[in-house]
Amino acid sequence: MVLVPFTAALALLYLAPAALAVGSARVVNNCEGTVYYASVSQGVASSMKPLPAEGFSEAYTMLNNGISIKLAPTVTSPVTQFEFTWSDGRVSYDISNIDGNPFANQGMSLMPSMIGASGFPTCQPVNCPAGQSTCEAAYNQPDDVRTLVCPDASDLVFTLCPGSPSKRDSFSHHIAHRVHSRDFE
Repeated sequence: MVLVPFTAALALLYLAPAALAVGSARVVNNCEGTVYYASVSQGVASSMKPLPAEGFSEAYTMLNNGISIKLAPTVTSPVTQFEFTWSDGRVSYDISNIDGNPFANQGMSLMPSMIGASGFPTCQPVNCPAGQSTCEAAYNQPDDVRTLVCPDASDLVFTLCPGSPSKRDSFSHHIAHRVHSRDFE
């Protein structure tokens, strides 16, 4: 009789990680030059700092609390905001250019990992093409409606200069070429 409760407890422990598995938000900079960022939310302030070469990532950990990752080419320029909120088994997300569009010339994209997930028709990418001064897929005014929704297991990847090769890929290719310099091309 003691084995039944023990077995049930083990089953719950085994299933708990799957039930708690949620995605993350990631920022990738493929642009030339430094990009500054700050991740803020209600009661959590942060100053702008250089985005690391490997980008920035944070798991959805603040239930029912909106997060804004502010991005800018300088610490004093207008910001683009990558916004998301984790709530009720879903993650709501958008790009906000209400404060300006400092990456209009370079473009940006926001890609969920579970595009078109069942029951989530708005789980779709957001694209702001390079050279578009006003991105119609982003919030440009406070009363715009541009929020999309995915299952909370979906990762969100926000990429600056999405048409450019990633700095990391270029660096890796350069190193691989040097290491294998005797190979015939």
